[in-house]
Amino acid sequence: MKKSTLSALLLCAGVMAVPAVHAADHSVSAGYAQSKVRDFKDIRGVNVKYRYEGGIPVGLITSFSHLKGERNYSESWEGEHLRGKEDTRYWSLLAGPALRVSDLVSVYALAGAGSAKSEIKEAGMGGASKTKTGFAWGAGVQFNPVKNVVIDVGYEGSRVSSVAINGFNVGVGYRF
Repeated sequence: MKKSTLSALLLCAGVMAVPAVHAADHSVSAGYAQSKVRDFKDIRGVNVKYRYEGGIPVGLITSFSHLKGERNYSESWEGEHLRGKEDTRYWSLLAGPALRVSDLVSVYALAGAGSAKSEIKEAGMGGASKTKTGFAWGAGVQFNPVKNVVIDVGYEGSRVSSVAINGFNVGVGYRF
């Protein structure tokens, strides 16, 4: 009896919650991301954000970034000349609050994890790979110039091991 009563209550709560979810605003944006990594050229990639507004000024926003870059190097070390290629990939998953300041502007803050993978391939010697994960953070502004359009501008930073990764992202999306 308790199971059937609990099941009925959960079903009713679910049915009642559906209109509330449909009454909420959702937005999805995608765009360009670029970050600076110490002793490396800029890495570039994509950023995707999803935002949920439940009819109150404070909502939830999530962000996923994937960036990559490569560089060729030529160095001398202990009398030997080393040449090779280094590939770096970075990805992050962040979430946080978004505050609607007006019908046109929202601000947000993000926190989560960032991970970087670096592969070095030396000419004639093979290679090595290392992956590290660290704390990542971000902040930004979303503009709604018209009801269904989102323009997103954000900053993202991360400290992976002892390496700082700092960059920006810009995107355009749809609000529904």
